[in-house]
Parts: sequence; structure tokens; C-alpha cells
Amino acid sequence: MSGYIEKLEKWDRKTFLILYESDFSQRTKLFAKIFSFFGSFYFWGLLWVTWFIYGYLTKDYYLLVLFTGAFDQSIIIHFIIRYGIVRRNRPFIKLKKEGVKQHDGFIKIPYLMSESEGKSFPSGHVTFFLLFGMVFAFYFNSWLLFFIIVGLDVVMAFSRLILGVHFPSDVIFGFAFAFAYAFLYLGWTYVYWVGFYYWIGPIFSNIFHFWR
Repeated sequence: MSGYIEKLEKWDRKTFLILYESDFSQRTKLFAKIFSFFGSFYFWGLLWVTWFIYGYLTKDYYLLVLFTGAFDQSIIIHFIIRYGIVRRNRPFIKLKKEGVKQHDGFIKIPYLMSESEGKSFPSGHVTFFLLFGMVFAFYFNSWLLFFIIVGLDVVMAFSRLILGVHFPSDVIFGFAFAFAYAFLYLGWTYVYWVGFYYWIGPIFSNIFHFWR
């Protein structure tokens, strides 16, 4: 097993540096940085607030609870793998002597600085962009939306490489984990999460009205 891991590390390093040092990478860094924002938790947080407001106004909370359940279940698994099991350093840390730098300013969270910047496997941007895209496709029952999201996630994967924050295997396994999370959630557990949030929602609502 150690031999395969060593070969993967060599391939990761070589492939990453080829892309990172290419003219294409230099020309597209600004685009990559802007596009990368749409895979960040800042962006998904804004959407969550939007869906919350929409649900409050229309009393239709289904998309909100579907999204929230997917996040809650998957982020737990993701953090265990990323910070508890693999704990792989990002390229701008491992390849600092080769001149690799971090070009993504959106992942700098002060109180999580060392953890957020330090670990890279699997790519959270790639994983959750595709996962939430599949949740949307499920909600709207649209294969077209699914294929559009997959295409955009390929762009997201290249953006993360260009910005120096992920190795190729990080983004490849990001796709794999996204499908695994989606299969587990949409194929098995989402009904329980939806039921849970529809059960707990009125409880919080009553508490809010009581204290108001």
C-alpha cells in the first residue's frame, strides 16, 4: 500500500506543478479565484439565508431542509476524513520550496486559519459544489441541471489546482466523495433529515414566539 501511495504522491506533485506553472494557469488565476468563490461556504451560506427567507415568506421550507440535511450529514463525514484520518497538507505548504503559493483568499477564516489552510483531501469546494448541485437536480428532477453542475464542477476542480490549494487527487476524490455523499443522502437518509427538520421547526418557532 505504501508503494501505491508513494507513486500517487509523485504523480500528484508532477501533474500539479505542470498545470500550476503553465501559461494557462498564469492567465486564468483571476478567473479561478472569482469562480472558486461559488464553491465556498460563504456562497452557500448566502444561498441558505436566501432559502430561509423564501421559506419564511412562502411557508415552503422543503428546499431549505433538503439542503440543510445534506450539509449536516456530509460535513461531519467530510471533516472526519479530512482532519481526522488523512490530514494531508495543501500544495502551497508541501511545495513551498518550489515556489507554490496560495492564491485563494476566500478560505482565510481567522479562527480556523491553520485547519482551513492546512488540509486538502478531499477538496471541499469540488465535493460540496457537486453534492449541492445534485440536491438541486433531485429537487427539480432535472438531468440537464445535473450535467450542467458536473461540467461546472470540472471548472471548479481546475480552479482549485490553479490557485495552489489542491493536488489533482484531492479534486478527483472530491468528485468521488460527492457521489458517495449524494448516494448516502438522496438514496437513503434524506427522508429522515427532512422529517427531523419539519418536526423540530415548529418547536423553535413556538419558542421564538414565546420569547417575543
